Amino acid sequence: MSDSSTSLARLAMRLRAVTERPPQLCKQFLEELPEANRVAYVAYMESNKHSYFIDPVELDPAVRAALAELRCEAGQLSEQGEFGRGMGSGGSRSAWVKRELLERHGITWRTPWEMNPDCAFD
Repeated sequence: MSDSSTSLARLAMRLRAVTERPPQLCKQFLEELPEANRVAYVAYMESNKHSYFIDPVELDPAVRAALAELRCEAGQLSEQGEFGRGMGSGGSRSAWVKRELLERHGITWRTPWEMNPDCAFD
């Protein structure tokens, strides 16, 4: 059983403070995580100042490293116009990162769009 500082309600409010997402949405999101992972997720979000939900797999250092490498590569490809320009290019870029992460590393990752379907990114 969690103490009051790590209760689901308290964690949801901490997540809400970082993301500014509705409290009920934060609570629902955290309910889907294993109880043991909730505190780590909220602490990570607080320390990295993420304003939207990220896939919890990103908390794994190996996944973070692979994502950083692919995001850097995607940035270079983006500069070359590989993903188009302007609106929609961010989605194309994230789709490429997702595909490469699975093909190269066998890691299934959900993009920011998949994690936050109610948000507009581009």
